[in-house]
Amino acid sequence: MFGKRLNHVNHLPRYREVVNVLMKHGFGFIFDRFTLRRLNYGKTKPNQQVDFRSPSVARHLREAFEELGAAFVKLGQLLSVRPDLLAPAYIEEFEKLQNGVAPFPYEQVVKLCQEEGLLIDDLFASFNREPIAAASMGQVHEAYLKTGEHVVVKVQRPNIEAQVRTDLEIMMELAQLLEKRTSFGRLYKVSEIVAELSQAIINELDFHKEARNAANFYKLYRNDPTVRIPRIYWDYSTQRVLVMEYVGGIKISDLAELKKANYDNSLIASRLIEALFKQVYDNSVFHADPHPGNIAIGEGEVIVFYDFGQVGMVEHQAREKYVALLIGMMRYDTEAVTRAILDIGISHQNINKEELRKDISSLQHKYYGKPLAQIKIAEALNELIDISVKYQMRLPAEVSLLSKMLMTVETIVTQLDPQISLVDLAEPYGRKVLAKKMSPDQVKQMVTAMLGDYATLTRSFPGQLDTIMKMLTEGELKIKMEHANLRRLSSKIDVLSNRLSIAIILASIIIGSSLVSDTSTSNLFGKIPLAEVGFATALILGLFMVYSIIRSGRY
Repeated sequence: MFGKRLNHVNHLPRYREVVNVLMKHGFGFIFDRFTLRRLNYGKTKPNQQVDFRSPSVARHLREAFEELGAAFVKLGQLLSVRPDLLAPAYIEEFEKLQNGVAPFPYEQVVKLCQEEGLLIDDLFASFNREPIAAASMGQVHEAYLKTGEHVVVKVQRPNIEAQVRTDLEIMMELAQLLEKRTSFGRLYKVSEIVAELSQAIINELDFHKEARNAANFYKLYRNDPTVRIPRIYWDYSTQRVLVMEYVGGIKISDLAELKKANYDNSLIASRLIEALFKQVYDNSVFHADPHPGNIAIGEGEVIVFYDFGQVGMVEHQAREKYVALLIGMMRYDTEAVTRAILDIGISHQNINKEELRKDISSLQHKYYGKPLAQIKIAEALNELIDISVKYQMRLPAEVSLLSKMLMTVETIVTQLDPQISLVDLAEPYGRKVLAKKMSPDQVKQMVTAMLGDYATLTRSFPGQLDTIMKMLTEGELKIKMEHANLRRLSSKIDVLSNRLSIAIILASIIIGSSLVSDTSTSNLFGKIPLAEVGFATALILGLFMVYSIIRSGRY
């Protein structure tokens, strides 16, 4: 998908459009640097280089993304939850990106459904022609099936997939250029980041995946009376059309309506936190976009979740690392937090661990002694992310998604009940995961896995040893040894040995001369005292050695 050349004829018109929009918003110098000026129409002039730290630059980039359409809007939205990649000014601007666009005509809805093998008049008793919500990827209609069920129908925007895929290919090629021509691009491997974000966007184009996500959450909460997930109607759902149960409720941020319904806000806040922690700790898949528009409150203070297009996944081992990080933060254990950050982060260079530990310790002192109700866990996580950025570590996407989810939930919960502490409610779940790690079943699984690894090693070892012995016998075994600082080490040894030689020579001269002068009365050739001859000879040789060392510069 992403391997085509930049001058692909089919993409040239869109390339020119992208270039011109970015140039219009002040980013023309980028294309000068990449020698892409030939792609524009010549109607605009590239601007001078600007300060990327300026909030106005972030605003212009957000406006350019809005003008460029669905793929760029989605890219910006995904980047808005990645403080490990972007400065705060860009995060703030990209959070303003809205999905809301003009709805497409009902006739196109009918046509697309027909293309998917769904005839509206045959399947639905009624179908609201006006959408109840419209976004960059699709829109939602309210309807009733012929069998009487109240449903919502999500229909993909016509031709959106081809446009999005084209834009993603352009993004990837620009990322590869950035990686090729800038140290920043190489350091952060921007093509990998774009590939990761592109896959998330592509996933949202497949409504089957959203349906599977919803079904997964439905299964998780099927025996939980405090949470409701809309049921999927698989017989009516396709890759571009999604039909699910209509579940009404009061928007969780509508405090006036919640009060009018006489709902208990404290109970709602507790249930919301517990529901989301259950996703992370018990399910390994969590709702990555729990903003107020995607959460409603049904009768009996039941939590209702909508829109499962964006989910985060936490593998078993990664979850243990995050729990260790969380517990370490709660206990103000600097060493534990440092180890967890190093385990979680992706780094392409050596890290000064002592400096990292000091920065984490300073962060923890900021929160030390504060009541739990005053500690914002998402804020603390974001500050940890800032520290990781300082040391040029790139965190996995799920870390940023978790941080964003927690921040969103904390905001909602604080509005519902300012006295509730997310940290206080999170700790029991963390302890539960750590306890489960040492449970007999878990230990048995670890031992079984280790035995399997050892069995594989045992089977392969004789053959590998035989190969090594044959190479050794035939003289083909080569051992390559390399030491990055070997020359410097050799030089230092040289210096030390020369200095030692000087010391030994001088000591020999002094000691030898003293002994000869005290014990001998012999003369050389009957005239010159032997002690003086020995002293003079040693002195000359010593001075010559000293001169040679000084001349070599190794002293």
